[in-house]
Amino acid sequence: MDVITEHRLRHLDLCAATLQSLDEGERALRVYEAFLGRVPYENLSNNLAVAEAPDQPEAWPRATDRLLRDNARCGLGGTSFSLAYALADLLRGAGLNAHTTLGYNLVTEQAHAAVIVYVQGAPLLFDPALLVRGAVPVRPGGSLQDPLGLLGLEPRCGATLTVTLTACSTWPHARKRAVYSLLPVPAPPPTYRQSWLASFRRGRSLPLRIACRHDDVIWRYGERPHTIEILSASGRQEEKLPADPVPRLVATFGIDGACLESWFRRKRA
Repeated sequence: MDVITEHRLRHLDLCAATLQSLDEGERALRVYEAFLGRVPYENLSNNLAVAEAPDQPEAWPRATDRLLRDNARCGLGGTSFSLAYALADLLRGAGLNAHTTLGYNLVTEQAHAAVIVYVQGAPLLFDPALLVRGAVPVRPGGSLQDPLGLLGLEPRCGATLTVTLTACSTWPHARKRAVYSLLPVPAPPPTYRQSWLASFRRGRSLPLRIACRHDDVIWRYGERPHTIEILSASGRQEEKLPADPVPRLVATFGIDGACLESWFRRKRA
């Protein structure tokens, strides 16, 4: 591994020499789980990027090193595009055949990004935006049993697959739902970037969302309805937030208070 990769891996508390001693499958899982445990899903960074340079769309996407710097400095992560781009880059640096791929979210009707890694020629799907631990074998019927639910791949049309998520039975309204459709091939870089830029344009009007996973507990914040949702194998809890949610959000997600204050100040203006 080169010095750039070693530097990036240190941010995830990973040792390059230790990773090199692992087989490909174990190495991919180690990098992914370290990334998942450190980098949150959030759309705050997207909204801040657009607000800082509204007429410079080429400056909105953040490449791997900037995402990691922002994470170290103020706890930011990104949406599916930022997360997938950085994860694929980290996995390639660790010697793996990793690529970003594109799907179509069946709920939001927007593009969705994830990562495909070929381990001994067999493709595996990693999706940090869904906060699941592990990878799904890319084939009809492929599945991953997570302590918080079941992630599966079902045939849709031709080579297209549907990603489904069945929540833990202890959650309210637990049922299988289709999340996004996917043509499981690497996305051409120009197509990926175009879809990434389009996600900023559509996403800037969305309310703030933050989510992270620590061990087998998922924490999710939604600006509407202004609550924190806590999901675990034992069930679901909901915490109503005060008028000023920043201290609680800082304590829960580790995102810098100044970044959050900037967002809410713009909303109040």
